[in-house]
Amino acid sequence: MHASMASVRAALVSITAILLAAGCGADDTGGALNPSTGPGAAGAFPGVAGTGSGFAGTGTTGIAGRGVAGSTSPTSGLAGRSGGIAGSGVAGSAAAGSGVAGAGIAGSGTGVVAAGSGAGGTGGSATVTAGAGGAAAGAPAMGAGKCCASGDCLCHGPDPMGLTTAKGPYQTMSAPIMTGTVYYPTGDAEPPFAAVVLCGGFLNTGPEMESWAPLYASYGIVTVIVTTTGADLPDLRATKLLAAVDELEMMNKATSGPLAGKLAGRYGTSGYSMGGGGTTIASGSRATLKTSVGLAPWGGVGEGVKVPTLLLCGDADTVAPCAMAEGVYGGIPEPTPKMLIQIAGGVTHFNWFGPTDAGGGTSGKYALAFQKVFLEGDERWKPLLLMKPQGGSYETNIK
Repeated sequence: MHASMASVRAALVSITAILLAAGCGADDTGGALNPSTGPGAAGAFPGVAGTGSGFAGTGTTGIAGRGVAGSTSPTSGLAGRSGGIAGSGVAGSAAAGSGVAGAGIAGSGTGVVAAGSGAGGTGGSATVTAGAGGAAAGAPAMGAGKCCASGDCLCHGPDPMGLTTAKGPYQTMSAPIMTGTVYYPTGDAEPPFAAVVLCGGFLNTGPEMESWAPLYASYGIVTVIVTTTGADLPDLRATKLLAAVDELEMMNKATSGPLAGKLAGRYGTSGYSMGGGGTTIASGSRATLKTSVGLAPWGGVGEGVKVPTLLLCGDADTVAPCAMAEGVYGGIPEPTPKMLIQIAGGVTHFNWFGPTDAGGGTSGKYALAFQKVFLEGDERWKPLLLMKPQGGSYETNIK
């Protein structure tokens, strides 16, 4: 169990002195949050697919696996902002129904028709008509659940060539929300998306960690940098992390907004220092989370955690030494997937504000790969995740 409130508050005195001596205070980034730069997008809307998986019904809405299934009646198909991940089968043409893009799992098979006339088929052979601002294309590019054996996965981006902290294939934008600031992929990034929420540590309020968000979002992972107060303890940071997850769910259910209908229901938490302790507490209380990534976690808890967990620590950290992370790792019960990486090279408690800070990017490389494998379920990244880093130590039960 984590330290009592009394002992935690007592520890803050020495921690505060260390942090202030190191110049770690309130956010000094300043400036507005602007869309990131990157490769141009194909267009705001993907192509309209004549086929896809789904249900067709008289006078009802049929769900198409990719793009928008066109209807054969005077009621035209409703153009979605982006295509769902291709599903199996072919959408039935309903007498008065329109097909709306939906999130499906890739694969081929027979479409299910309810009082419609659609026939089954494969999602990969659809004829595509260019949507508004989009270019005509064939089958979806690895966005169709084809990057894992079960088909229950999100497959954004091309095959990875190695561990990386380089910008991903998608443009990103950001917007303020109630619990912080959300960063999300745009352009030709196809929903649905997984999402991670991340918060900082003692004396941090949020913006200190913002450089993590464009990295994740550029690889198709929606990211919220959670707003906290500098004095929030790990348990309160856990509460705020979960509040951000809840807000994302509300945004997904909304009828409008940048994330309306675009989230897959796959959420993870992450945090630095006391935020790292908070992410372990959050994952212990909400087993439906897909990932927990602790960056130099302070005040963490391992007992009862059933969420795949990555713990990163620095060899020269005297505030949250690796012994803390080792204790959390040892407390996480089998068979919960878990990984502990100690980064060598004089990594202190203040080398975690960006994905390239600790170990020349070791922190960001493994954090991104872990999110890809367990948050999205993308098995293309698993061999990279299991590569041992140079220097330091590495422990895992992941096979």
